[in-house]
Amino acid sequence: MIYEYGAMSSKYSIEADNKLTAYAAMVIHFSSNPQLVAIYSPEECKNDSWLMRTDDLENRLNEIFGGEKGAFQKYLAEHKEEIVKVCKTIKQLI
Repeated sequence: MIYEYGAMSSKYSIEADNKLTAYAAMVIHFSSNPQLVAIYSPEECKNDSWLMRTDDLENRLNEIFGGEKGAFQKYLAEHKEEIVKVCKTIKQLI
């Protein structure tokens, strides 16, 4: 599935088999400012956005990735190879 996301005036696409892997790759792509990422498509993912203050980011990502403390970091560790492959599909649209 193709996901579109961006920060500020940039927009990118990424291809992933599932949204969590796509989201993890998006965070890695914007590693210095992942709190600025907005998800544009698919439509059903827009509510998953984590566009927020930095101090709330970890809690929001943990909520999206399973609800437990450390869920995001656990997902990164368990799906590292898949996330790296998905990062290679990133294309700048704007």
